[in-house]
Amino acid sequence: MMLKTDYQEGGAGNLIDYIRRDREQDAGSTVDLRNPAGRELSGSEVDRFVDKSREFGFQRHMIVSPDPTGQYSPQEVRANTREFMNSEFAQQPTTDYVYGVHRDTEFPHAHIAATGERAELEMDREDIRQLREQAATAYEEPSRTKDPTTAARDAPEDIGRVVDQEAREQYHEAELSLNPEAEKALKRATEKSQQKDVGQPTAERASDERQTEPLSERHEELRDADAEAALERKQEPERKPGWWQ
Repeated sequence: MMLKTDYQEGGAGNLIDYIRRDREQDAGSTVDLRNPAGRELSGSEVDRFVDKSREFGFQRHMIVSPDPTGQYSPQEVRANTREFMNSEFAQQPTTDYVYGVHRDTEFPHAHIAATGERAELEMDREDIRQLREQAATAYEEPSRTKDPTTAARDAPEDIGRVVDQEAREQYHEAELSLNPEAEKALKRATEKSQQKDVGQPTAERASDERQTEPLSERHEELRDADAEAALERKQEPERKPGWWQ
């Protein structure tokens, strides 16, 4: 289970636009956004959520990406993400969130935009670790998944589901920064991993999930150019509807 998260002062307009953008299909197609009840939101309801995030002046972005060897369908990702989020945030008085599932890669994953009082959504490393464990429980990992090296050895013809760990890591890091060219990072990392001999055990590379700290400590946690660029956005630029077109 990968769970990555970041936060930003200001409204969630650009984040919402990023989540809704369907990069695999026509530029005018969008990913549906749903509320905590699982209902698809209308355009006006999405706009009201963005307005609410501006009022709070605080938004959090979460990416929930289950292990690809579990072969989760987009529908399962949607249902499990809703279960996880409601179990963790339903009791917080001001927190509200919307979520959408990206299926433009072979590993469907969920993006979540949450807003509310800062105290309810600030997280430290231990908070993020616990969230990751709860997400894994909602997705029934690890019983649903299997060792990528075993999968590669037993079914080399179905290697597509064994997505390189580092490739996923780089892709989601780019997505967390709302990089519109995140797919290029995934493609580069995947091509590099495919140069390895298929069927040879692939060592799991230890990688730290992005950890978010209180704002005063944020600079110490950013380790790459995309994350630093995200930090520099002290205020959300004016939202331009349809910016992806």
